[in-house]
Amino acid sequence: MPTKIIELARHGDIVVEKKYGMSLEEFRRDHLNPLVPVVLGDATAQWPAVKEFSFEFFKRRFGNREVEIAGQHFPLAEFIDRLETCTAENPAPYPGKLALDRHFPELIEYVQPRFNYACPDRIGHRAIPQSFACGAANYEIFFGSSGGSFPYVHYDYMGFHAWINQIVGEKEFIIVPPWESHYVYPDPADPWKSLVNNLKDPDLERFPLTTQATVLSFIVGPGETMFIPNGWWHTTISKTATISVAFDQLCHSNWSRFRAEVRTKFAGAHPAKQALSQAYLALLGPMLDLSERMRTART
Repeated sequence: MPTKIIELARHGDIVVEKKYGMSLEEFRRDHLNPLVPVVLGDATAQWPAVKEFSFEFFKRRFGNREVEIAGQHFPLAEFIDRLETCTAENPAPYPGKLALDRHFPELIEYVQPRFNYACPDRIGHRAIPQSFACGAANYEIFFGSSGGSFPYVHYDYMGFHAWINQIVGEKEFIIVPPWESHYVYPDPADPWKSLVNNLKDPDLERFPLTTQATVLSFIVGPGETMFIPNGWWHTTISKTATISVAFDQLCHSNWSRFRAEVRTKFAGAHPAKQALSQAYLALLGPMLDLSERMRTART
């Protein structure tokens, strides 16, 4: 069966598409390796979460568990009640984020199997020091109310690819390509964050170059997955009450960016430590490439 393709957004030569039934080879050729965003319409079809996760599910299973959202502490059931009653004009604190691998490991089985588009993944690999990955969480659940927006425009930390899997509700994605980074004013203190809070209505007195940025926006709905390659600036706005599951990926296609991010992260370290870390990653990358190719050949 040919891949089903729906165009979601276009700005000049840049197009974001939604695809169903895409082969792994097509994904790697057209999206992973050239770093082109795409929405996958059926990547999570086998996840139990798609059928099981709902606000009622979380209230029933974990309603009394205390969570910290935007510096405030709530029983999870109370926070979910706020999500469902807030309006777009007065949204609940966002993001409401739960780290599955650290705090809700019993839910990991609901977001398995890891679909093949997001494999292989080197985050957590025993050969990569944890300090290099900066404590990246492998799976996170995001709860949002209507109008809830991510607090800043950014690309994913350490050059990771981002996978956002929409389970409940609709979310608007707003993205800008990496080669236009200077138009979104990276924060000198945190270069992976933008100083521009609102890409659709920026403060042009402070950020006049933003008018030249290629800003694309589109909606991702239940059962759909957004692939955001490393370096692409993005943020989100929940159009309804939402539940999403997000995770990152490190592989061959973003290894060089990861090395650059490690270099930046440890720029203040002793020069010998910097050189050693870069030499180590330069040797490790080809070894992991070979190991992954051999594993693929065996399967």
